[in-house]
Amino acid sequence: MKFALRRSSRLSVAFLVFNLDGMGGTSRSAITQANALARRGNVDVRLVSVTRSADSPHYPVDPAVGVDHLVDARGDDPRAKRPSRLVPKRWDGQFSELTDHAMAALADLDVDLVVTVTPALMAAAVQLLPAGTKVLHQEHRSSADRVGGMEPLLAFAPRVAAVALLTRSAADWLGAELGTVAPELVVMPNPLPVATQPRSDLTSRTIVTAGRIVPEKQFIHLLRAFEQVAGDLPGWRLRILGDGPLRPELIAHAAKAGLADRVELPGAVADMAPEWAQAAICAMSSKTEGFPLVAQEAMSAGVPVVTYDCPSGPRELVEHDVSGLLVGAGAKAGLAAALHSLASDPALLARLGEGALAASRRYDAEAIAAQWETLFTRLVGAEVAAPTPAAPFTREGVPVKVPAITPIEARAEALRLAIGAAEGAGEGWFVIPTHDRPAPTVVVPAPHRSAVLAALAEVPDHFSLLDPGDRGWPVRRLPARDLVAVLHNAAPNRLVLEPWPRSEGRRSFLGEDAGVEIEFWDRLPDGTLVAPRPNRWTQQVPPGTPTTQVAVAGVTVPTLQLMAAPTPFDVAFPIDAVYTWVDGDDPEWNAARVARECADARKESAGQARFRSRDELRYSLRSLHLFAPWVRQVFVVTAGQRPGWLKDDPRITLVDHRDILPADALPTFNSQAIETSLHKIAGLAEHFVYVNDDVFLGRPTRPEQFFSPGGAAAAFVGTTPIGLPGAADKPFLTAAANNRALLEEAFGVEITQVMAHSPHPQRVSVLTEIEERFPEALARTARAPFRSRSDVSLLSSLAQHYGLLTGRAFAATAGHAFVDLSNARVERQLKQLRARDHDFFCVGDHHDFAVDAEAVDAMLADFLEDYFPLAAPWELTGTGRPGRR
Repeated sequence: MKFALRRSSRLSVAFLVFNLDGMGGTSRSAITQANALARRGNVDVRLVSVTRSADSPHYPVDPAVGVDHLVDARGDDPRAKRPSRLVPKRWDGQFSELTDHAMAALADLDVDLVVTVTPALMAAAVQLLPAGTKVLHQEHRSSADRVGGMEPLLAFAPRVAAVALLTRSAADWLGAELGTVAPELVVMPNPLPVATQPRSDLTSRTIVTAGRIVPEKQFIHLLRAFEQVAGDLPGWRLRILGDGPLRPELIAHAAKAGLADRVELPGAVADMAPEWAQAAICAMSSKTEGFPLVAQEAMSAGVPVVTYDCPSGPRELVEHDVSGLLVGAGAKAGLAAALHSLASDPALLARLGEGALAASRRYDAEAIAAQWETLFTRLVGAEVAAPTPAAPFTREGVPVKVPAITPIEARAEALRLAIGAAEGAGEGWFVIPTHDRPAPTVVVPAPHRSAVLAALAEVPDHFSLLDPGDRGWPVRRLPARDLVAVLHNAAPNRLVLEPWPRSEGRRSFLGEDAGVEIEFWDRLPDGTLVAPRPNRWTQQVPPGTPTTQVAVAGVTVPTLQLMAAPTPFDVAFPIDAVYTWVDGDDPEWNAARVARECADARKESAGQARFRSRDELRYSLRSLHLFAPWVRQVFVVTAGQRPGWLKDDPRITLVDHRDILPADALPTFNSQAIETSLHKIAGLAEHFVYVNDDVFLGRPTRPEQFFSPGGAAAAFVGTTPIGLPGAADKPFLTAAANNRALLEEAFGVEITQVMAHSPHPQRVSVLTEIEERFPEALARTARAPFRSRSDVSLLSSLAQHYGLLTGRAFAATAGHAFVDLSNARVERQLKQLRARDHDFFCVGDHHDFAVDAEAVDAMLADFLEDYFPLAAPWELTGTGRPGRR
C-alpha cells in the first residue's frame, strides 16, 4: 500500500496497532488517544493497523484521524499460515509471512513519530521505519508478568526514544531491568473515552465486570467469591459481560451453584456506558492488569471497584478504602469478604462511589492528550531527555552495621519485631512454626495489614523488608520504611522481614535464612481466616480454633494446636557433632609421632602437613555455632590435648583417644584409625554428624539436610571415582578401594565413587553393625598408627555405602566446594567462597605449595576471620592459635 503524503507542517504522529477493528482494550485505548489529540487540533494523527478484519473499526474514530490498514486479513492468502520471520511466534503468535510483507510499507511512512502499542510492533517499527523517525513505545501490559513479549521488550526498548508505561511500578521494573541502557521512561495512564459517562445511583444491587472470558481474567474467582456471600446478600446479582472460550464453563458453574437466576452472562456489549450507569459495584479478578479501562469507566460513573491487587495497574488506579477495596492478588476469600463488606454497607458503598468519581477525573482524555503533546514535541526535537533513574528494586549495597549475632538470634529479633507489629494491630494473629521449612510465618488477619505495615516501617536499619514477588509482581527488597512507602496503597499477600543478605557491599554472614515471613490471611464475614496460599495444615481457621504456646527461635509464640506437633517431614530426634583433632604444634605429641613413624610411611600419611596448625578447628566450630544451632552436643576427640582457646562449656565435651580406642592401638596418628571407634563415645546420640576440622558449614543448615525424618543418614556422594583395582595412589582412594572389596564380597555390588569432603551424617547403630560384620578390617585399621594400605575409611565412605545398601542412608546433594590450599588458584577459590552460596566447603592441605606457605596461611586466616567473624561462646579471647587434627 501507499501512505498519503503529509499535508501540513504540524507535528505528525502515527499509532501503530495490529488490529484496529477488534474489541481489544489496546486498540480502544489507541483510538481514544488519537481522537482526543485530533479534537485538540495541534497534532496530525493517524492510526496504522497492520491488518483489516472488518469494514470499519469497532470503536468510533474521529473524522480528523487518518486510518490506514496495511493488509486485508479476511481473505485466504496462504502466506497467513506461514510463520513470520520478522516477529518470532514466541514473541507474538499473530504475525505471519503475510504481515511481514504488509509491514514492509512502514519504510514509506512519513511521520515525525510512531507510537507502538506492543513489544512485537516496537521491534518491527525499529527495524522498518525510515531513518530519523522517532519511536515511542507505549507498554499496555504489566510488563514484569509478560511471557511472550518480554524478549522484544527488553531487546528493543533501548533503541526507542522513550517508553511510556501505565504505572510507576511498571516503569520502576523496566528501569531496573534495563539499567544504564534504558531509554527515557515516562508514566502515562490510559485516558477515559471522550464521551460523557452517565452516573450510577448505586441502587441496582448489581456487581458488574467485563472483559474477554479467558483464563487471565480469572472470572471463576469472582463467581466463586459471589457464591460464598450470595446467601448474605439477598437481591444482589453478578453480571459478567464479554465473550470468550470459558463463558460456557462459567454458565455451567453458576447453574451448579444454584445461582443461574443471579449470575448473568449475556455476552459482549457494544456500549458499556449504560452498563456502568446501572451497576453498584465493579469487580475485577484478573491475574494481571496494565491499567484497566473497565475500572476507569466504572469509576467515571461513580461506581466503586473491588479488585485483586494484581500487577500492576489496580493499586495505582484504585485507592483502598477511598475509591474501592484492594484485595491480595489471587485471594478468593478476600474478594468474597470485600464484596460482602461493600454490598452490605450502604454508607460505605456511597462513600467509595464518591471517591471513585473524584479519582476518575484524573484520566480525562483532554488532559492526558495535552500531556502527550508535550512529550511528542520534546521527543521529536533535537534533544531527548536523559532517562530518569528508576526506583531501585533492591538496595542491598547500603552501608549497614551488622550486629554481632547469629542467624538464629537474628531470626528471634525479626520474630519479636513482627510479633510486635501484629500485636499492635489487633487480635487474631498466630505463628506457623518452622518445622522443616526455612522460616516461621507470622499469620496476620488481612484487615490489619495497614497497621502492620506502618509498624514495620520502624524496624531497625539492619533489617530489610522483602516483597517476594508473588503472583507476578517483581521481587523487591528495600529498607523497611522505603518498601512500606512503596506499598502504601497495596495489598501484598506476604512479606519477609530479615537481615540484609548483603552488608557493606558484601554477603552477610547472617545469610538469607535468618528472617520471618508475614502472611496476611483474609477474614470472611463470619470471622474465619483464609490462607492466601497453600500450607500443610489448613486453609481456613474458624473463630475460636484452639491455640497453644510453642518456642520458635527461642521466642514463645501462639500457634494452632495442630501446628505445634512434629510432622512426618521434621527431624525431631537429637543430633550431636563429633570432631577429631590433635595439637600438631605440641612438642611432646610430635616427638611421639616421629618415634612411631615407620620407614615406609608416606608423607601423605605421616608427614607434618597433615597436622599443620591454621586454626581450622576454631573456625569450623564457629561455623557450627552460626549455622547449625540445632546440634545438641559437640564432642572433640583428641590425644589428651585441649585447644588453648577453649574454655569450659557444657556444649563441648573433650574425649581422649584412650577412652574409645584399644590400648594396643595407641598412640595413633591415623584419623581413619580414630574413626573406627567414634561410635563408642559415652553419651553420644544415635544420630551424629562427623566433621573434619578442615570442613566448614557455609550457610545456615537444617537437620533435614543431614537426616530423613525416619532417621536415615544423608550420603553426600562425590564425583571422584575410586578407579580401577590397584590404581589407587592416594591414601583416601586406597581406603575406598578396600571398602569396595568388603562390600562387593558382602553384597555383590561395586561401589564407584568416594564421598564428598563434607560433614558426614552417621548412626551409632549402623557403625556398631559394621564393626560386628567386618571386625578384622576395622581392627586392622584401628591398629595402624599412620594411614596404611590396608585401612578402611569407616566414617567417610564405608558407612555411607553400607547405609545405602541396607536402607539406612540416602543419596543426598548439597552445595559443596573444595579448596586445595596448595593450588595456584587458592586466592581465587577463597574469593569465590565469599559469595556464601555453598552449604559446606573444605580447605585441603598438602606438602608442596604453588604459593608460598606463609602467604597461604595469611590468606586463609583473613578469609576465615571474615567468613566467621562471630566468636563462639566457648572461645577464650586473647589466646594463641591451636593445631589441627
